[in-house]
Amino acid sequence: MGHRNRCGCHIEHSAGRSPSSSDPREITRRQMDYAGNSNGSSSDGDVATAVLDGLTGEIVDQMQQLTVEPLNVPTGGSEDGTLSGSRTNSVDRSSRSTAHDSWIFLDNAAQVFGRSPEIAEVTAADIRKGYDPQGYQWHGNFIQKEVYMGYRKRTYPQLQGVYHDIRQVRKMSACIDITPSFYNFRYSAIGDKYRCQVNHLQLRDLIWATSSYDVFYWHADGVVCWNPWQRTRKCVLGRSQIPKGFKMRSMCVDGGIVFVGDHQRGYCVKSLWTDAMASGSLEPGSSSSSSEEDIMNHASSDTSRSGAHQIIAAHNSGVVRLFDVQSLSVAKTMPFDWAVNCSTQTLDGSLQCVAGDSTDALLVDPRRDSNNPVATLTGHLDYSFSCSFSPDGRLVATGNQDTSIRVYDVRWPQQALKTLCGYISAMRVVRFSNCGRFLLGMESADYVHVYDVQSLAKAQVMSFMGEASGAAFSPDSNCLFLGISDAIHGNSLAEYNLAADAAALTLSIPF
Repeated sequence: MGHRNRCGCHIEHSAGRSPSSSDPREITRRQMDYAGNSNGSSSDGDVATAVLDGLTGEIVDQMQQLTVEPLNVPTGGSEDGTLSGSRTNSVDRSSRSTAHDSWIFLDNAAQVFGRSPEIAEVTAADIRKGYDPQGYQWHGNFIQKEVYMGYRKRTYPQLQGVYHDIRQVRKMSACIDITPSFYNFRYSAIGDKYRCQVNHLQLRDLIWATSSYDVFYWHADGVVCWNPWQRTRKCVLGRSQIPKGFKMRSMCVDGGIVFVGDHQRGYCVKSLWTDAMASGSLEPGSSSSSSEEDIMNHASSDTSRSGAHQIIAAHNSGVVRLFDVQSLSVAKTMPFDWAVNCSTQTLDGSLQCVAGDSTDALLVDPRRDSNNPVATLTGHLDYSFSCSFSPDGRLVATGNQDTSIRVYDVRWPQQALKTLCGYISAMRVVRFSNCGRFLLGMESADYVHVYDVQSLAKAQVMSFMGEASGAAFSPDSNCLFLGISDAIHGNSLAEYNLAADAAALTLSIPF
């Protein structure tokens, strides 16, 4: 999102229709008609449609009988609900009205599904009893859940920086086998203490894991470390230690430090092993106005050629800054023509991917003085907010607001190897596991995808209900952590462990 006032953004819905015309009964009817026709028996399809339509009608009637306070459409921005400076999105009244109506429906629907408020955690044993990782018990209510999730798919607001038809993305998507199960659920903690606070709708890379026992997330109290095995949490960077007026937008935890960036080039860095900490600006002496804020959209950790620990900071003003942690100074500034939403490097530092407010992403050589691109990654229809290199540096993946991930081979980047589509919304977080075998794709809500890098034709889809706040692998790739922060479905942090049969397989990339 650029430093200019963006007046070209639109909120679209997944099927290109207004939610007011999306009746869950109609959705289910079409699905069952398709099932009947695909089996070659229209009569069987009609019978199934009639039976399921009656069940769906009962569900909808229950939802309509409930009365709740209207739920505001999430529009991103700061903690006080205002939009963050230049990341302003213009939405017409009709779009806002239809989106508002859809969210009222979802709020009503959520109350149909029971969940005990006393549930503070869910274990693998609870899953076998019929609970899901969020504490809902679905035994006997699977049809209701499918209807509800289907309605969410059709009505979830799609934020678009460049207007496009999502159906065009679907046509380019690869066919994926979603039967594998690479990771099994182990434990989740539920409650406001485990709320990973999302301060901007489009910036969701807020979960970091330095081990299987240390998971960091941004909380109202500051940066908190969660130990899912001991089931404890502690604050490692409190609000009292952060300068006043600091509005966190990005964070990075790696190499023994915690680094957080704000909306005006500010930063705060603290050691995990000592009390040493520092704060300041990545561009001292510069002025920042309320109409043109330089949000730090993303931060990632890297090691320079000299062995120094540095932070790669992507900024809304269209620059990437390499920040030396030891000297607390900017080692290099790389300007670009559009806002940079994410930037990351290969392990050997030979290539850097830059993704932002452009339908194209760039591959540049950070060792050169110029920022002339080595290659341009094309194919996306909207802006990208995440990118990641495989450990061997041969593959690079970009996550985009057009709901897709594109995977490129850096040896021939003219065309994507595969286009992997999501279900409901933008791909906000894309990460390769350190073992190189898995690629994670997190949508804004409801779904996390774990792809098999070997074939890029198999994936595990983890479904939940609510807004996602972040997802990350542990360094040994044995654990996957997921954060959910939702006004309707509550807040939780969940841990998944690598399945035994998946762990037995060795990495083999056929390129």
